[in-house]
Amino acid sequence: MVHRARHLARPIVLAAGVALAACVPPRTSPAPVSTGGQRYVAEDSVPAPVVRAWPAMGTMLGISVWDADTTRALAAMEAARVAVLRADSLISADLAAANRRAGTDSATIVSAWTAEVLDSALAIAAASGGGLDVTAGPLADAWGFDRQQAAVPPQSVQDSIAPLVGWRQVRFDRASRRVSLPRRGMRLELGGIARGFAVDRGIEALRAAGIARAVVDLGGNFRVLGPPPVHPGWTMGLKDPRDPESVFAAVRIDGGAVSTSGDDGQFFEAGGMRYSRVLDPRTRQPARGVVSVSVIAPSGILSEALATPLYVLGPEEGCRLVARWPGVDAVWVRDSGEREEKEDDDEGLDPELVVITDALKDRLEILTEEPTDERPTTCSELLARARH
Repeated sequence: MVHRARHLARPIVLAAGVALAACVPPRTSPAPVSTGGQRYVAEDSVPAPVVRAWPAMGTMLGISVWDADTTRALAAMEAARVAVLRADSLISADLAAANRRAGTDSATIVSAWTAEVLDSALAIAAASGGGLDVTAGPLADAWGFDRQQAAVPPQSVQDSIAPLVGWRQVRFDRASRRVSLPRRGMRLELGGIARGFAVDRGIEALRAAGIARAVVDLGGNFRVLGPPPVHPGWTMGLKDPRDPESVFAAVRIDGGAVSTSGDDGQFFEAGGMRYSRVLDPRTRQPARGVVSVSVIAPSGILSEALATPLYVLGPEEGCRLVARWPGVDAVWVRDSGEREEKEDDDEGLDPELVVITDALKDRLEILTEEPTDERPTTCSELLARARH
């Protein structure tokens, strides 16, 4: 499927919730190389990447490598695949063991990799005031989005799960790697954070094998290694959260990882209220005010760990939080409050709904059908308004 890109001179293509392309001049007939959910477009003069894809962690793992030695590239890609699967296996087994022992006196000694992921998740849970919560599984079950049976849970159900949700209850000793849950029915879930960590392990394996230029994409959680084939930076497209056939913005990135959190159009209406699938662990209700947030960070684990709390906190609190990590940037799309979609509406997303960290001011381009003077709000502008 070809996705529409508005007013962008460079080719831009989607990889799940985002798009990624080498920053190259346009050609009349760009040659795409695709696999799974990703597609890369390059000039005819640019060597095509070696591309492979496999099922992994409930989604697709896609790896693209630019290297003159195809044999080396294939061996490195296999090493990266093995690293991703090993991360999945270790973390899944550790969490299953810890969850089985919930409510008992037994602790689980987890692997070093699981300990690293859990330690990072709990640190961001603390920094975000619970905007991220690794014990929120029972909350998601109660709302039923994952079972395609979404509904407002009865108050009795909400009351019954309340004691089971709360990251502060997790007993974790980093030095001994011992973890336990005090109540039966509690469970740890690391979800996208584990996938971000697995992407990092894939990149690490590629680098160790001598690869200098690659992209690892795990279900839309991706990280780039080195510069693209032609220019020193990549161009990333952000998918319009209300129009999956198009992108609403292009961002130049030098490297690192990108993750997106959004409601993916999954919501239901009841009692005149609209409920989206992204839940705020602090209120135990669907988050409001934002429809998507994309996070650019030096590592996959950090971009993934920050995506959900930056969504539920919203731009104002999120701007303050993201400032604590050098090299991390974010793009929020606020909810316009308008529910009716016009079939012929092709004007794109309103730039005034977009909030960006200040470092993206000269690196992000809003894509519109017609030129406009409107631009995203920066974090410094948003926080200045809040002070007044």
